[in-house]
Amino acid sequence: MLYPGQEIVKEGVFLYDGEVECDIRIIRSPVRFGTGDHEDEPHVGDDVEQIVFYVLYGSTTERGVFGSGSGAYESLQEAMTQLAATAIGPTLRWTT
Repeated sequence: MLYPGQEIVKEGVFLYDGEVECDIRIIRSPVRFGTGDHEDEPHVGDDVEQIVFYVLYGSTTERGVFGSGSGAYESLQEAMTQLAATAIGPTLRWTT
């Protein structure tokens, strides 16, 4: 589910555990979401109007369902680089 103002800017697939093909998306968001925890410092806990990019990971059991995601990245390039380098690895293939 996308929130108002969010848009999908990149889509692809990757192999989970080397076997299960899963979807992946990078979305552009006009808001960097905070934790919402009143015990956190305001720069961590509060939402901020800022263009950021989030990665949404597809379910390993149901295509088209995105149940988990990343923290905010400041650029599309940063999100893509972090995915390729650390989170997903060489099985990542962009489709759009």
